[in-house]
Amino acid sequence: MRTGLSVIRQLVRDAIDRNSEDWMIVALDQLFHPANDHSRFPSAERFAMGKELSEHILALNPLQGDGPKFRSYPAVARYYHESGNKDRAIELVELALKSLDGPEPIADELKQHLLPHLLQALANYRGEKVCYGALCAAPQNNFPKVTKRSLPRRKHKKG
Repeated sequence: MRTGLSVIRQLVRDAIDRNSEDWMIVALDQLFHPANDHSRFPSAERFAMGKELSEHILALNPLQGDGPKFRSYPAVARYYHESGNKDRAIELVELALKSLDGPEPIADELKQHLLPHLLQALANYRGEKVCYGALCAAPQNNFPKVTKRSLPRRKHKKG
């Protein structure tokens, strides 16, 4: 476990030092993608790294900016959802969906590939069926629900 944790720490540091959105997405996916087993990582440290990566990604590609959101915002949304900020996760996925039709045209094949995943995430986060044109998604029952128990414990500052 120590080796895995030191490797992910180094990946996070390298991604931030390079100021690379692509590297930061990879690091966030290692920490929060549902296909990965995160049980080996201390929860508080995992969320601290996720917060730092998310803040850097949002600084590189701000909400008000014109950059494509469909690349990085789904990974950032996973962090926010798992950390208990459901509204922020929904907002980020909605912005990612809107960016598919943004000022910079994207290939139709890429859009058709991304759309089902973004819609599924939005349906899961909202807890209701969502549609985009003719394509719809309903929440999946096996989607992990965020509970207070799964959130990192906060240390109270002594004042």
